[in-house]
Amino acid sequence: MRRVLTILVLLMLVRTISFAQCEEGLSWNFDEQENQGFSIGKFLTETFTPKLILDTKKIRAYIRDPQFKELTLRCDDLRAVDGIYLKALKIAEYNISRALFLSLMGTLEHENVEFKIPVLGALPVPLTFEEDGLFNARKVNLPSNIYPDTPREGDKDKLQHFFASAYLAYVTESPEFAKESGDLVEWGEAKFVVGGADDPRDKRANKHGDAFGRDLAVVKTLLPSDYLRLQFEK
Repeated sequence: MRRVLTILVLLMLVRTISFAQCEEGLSWNFDEQENQGFSIGKFLTETFTPKLILDTKKIRAYIRDPQFKELTLRCDDLRAVDGIYLKALKIAEYNISRALFLSLMGTLEHENVEFKIPVLGALPVPLTFEEDGLFNARKVNLPSNIYPDTPREGDKDKLQHFFASAYLAYVTESPEFAKESGDLVEWGEAKFVVGGADDPRDKRANKHGDAFGRDLAVVKTLLPSDYLRLQFEK
């Protein structure tokens, strides 16, 4: 508990200094007016479509928006990750577990996954169920420069590892379960997914997510950047 409170105090100071200037004239809540107005089509869609699907569409539309990209360039990619989570919180009406799941759905970086099937070869399985154009527009806007050692091709794929682990750690209240699940996914990816690998950098993102989800149970105001900035033992 004391460790979490110390982290919170120190990083609240960092946030205040780092983010005071970059958002001048703009806001991460740029689409707050989007739900105004009424139409029969919109009413029917929202009535008969499961809320989780509607909320997933909202967070993905938020990330695709050119204003999201502009704010990412003005501030930094870690602030953009915070923006995704904070928007997911608003969409989820401040239900943390739901917000973590929506953040995961918003940051999925693979449109399809190809599984290695004996005899049949590679079997593509849809992952995001988005139209190609919508997926590509969202993927382009995903924050990429996540770590000091982020390679030239970026670290967009680390966000899905981070939020998946945070979600599992939060809902199960068990970082150990989240870690074991992440390790199992890494093993399965290396064994059964075309082009997959057991990546230690993915495991680092998993570990950061574990810690974030665990500590959110104690301090509700923590942000992803609070953990992506920190050094953890390997």
